[in-house]
Amino acid sequence: MSQVGHTGHAAQEAQATQAVQEAQEAQEAQEAQAAQAAQSAHAEHGLPERCPNCAALVHGPYCAQCGQQVELEMPTVREFLHEYLHHHVAAEGKLFATLKLLILRPGQLTVEFLVGRRQRYVKPLSLYLTLSFVFFLLLSWSGTLTPARMLRIDNQPVAHPAQTIAALAASETDPDARKVLNATASFTSQLFDPVRFAAFSEHLLQRLPYALFVLMPVFAAMCAWVYRSRRQTYGVHLLFTLHLHAFIFVLFLLCLLPGVRSYAGYALVLLFAYLVAALRRVHGGRWWPQFARSLLLAGAYAVICSVALSLVTLMSADVHVRLF
Repeated sequence: MSQVGHTGHAAQEAQATQAVQEAQEAQEAQEAQAAQAAQSAHAEHGLPERCPNCAALVHGPYCAQCGQQVELEMPTVREFLHEYLHHHVAAEGKLFATLKLLILRPGQLTVEFLVGRRQRYVKPLSLYLTLSFVFFLLLSWSGTLTPARMLRIDNQPVAHPAQTIAALAASETDPDARKVLNATASFTSQLFDPVRFAAFSEHLLQRLPYALFVLMPVFAAMCAWVYRSRRQTYGVHLLFTLHLHAFIFVLFLLCLLPGVRSYAGYALVLLFAYLVAALRRVHGGRWWPQFARSLLLAGAYAVICSVALSLVTLMSADVHVRLF
């Protein structure tokens, strides 16, 4: 009996081992078939066998492990433009939807982000960087920063302001005032030199984007102080600041248009109204408290921006002065 039982047990083990071997062989056959299919697909579509990023096996145009596109091409300008237009404009329409909400409904873009509806819009920092890049690029091309536009008399551009100041100095009877006017005329003649002024404008345009970017956390801190009773995180105010400054660059871009440039002064009124409406939509409350907070924020931020831009201008002028 024991010998029969032992024989039966051995037979069961042999059957189990055979079943395991058959399962392994079937799995190996499936893997070989899948590898062969993958190789044929790779040969047909020019795909690598493994992902360049994580080295996982590739079964299609995108890696199943990390999601990266495995069919890589050498970077070209066309590829960069296609990448941007595909992700922000054409494929998902993010940029148009984001700009529409940003312009037509002040503060709603911040609200959408806070409640979790984020995938359908361009990310705040990307939106700010895109608009600021486009603005400063067009500003450098527009010729707005030219000597003839810096000084106007009776709303008419003065081609050589140094001559006008020198004429005023010649007609001045006070010796001290004449010295100041002559020094101003000398500096202005140097500043309005085309080569030197071009260098000055170049240095100024290089520093302005960084100055404005550094000022955003300052404005967010001001918002956090004004709304300190709400006990909101600093990130909420920084998010609002990014969207607000993105709208500011939209206004700046509009002011570069030839037909709109003469009405640029009204942009400040529009910007203040936008700030009031955006604060009320994001933080709630009545209109008058939001108006008072907006007035405080706008006034303090205008002073800070003036000081910062004056420092940037002096730094650029210091580089310019060393040129002659």
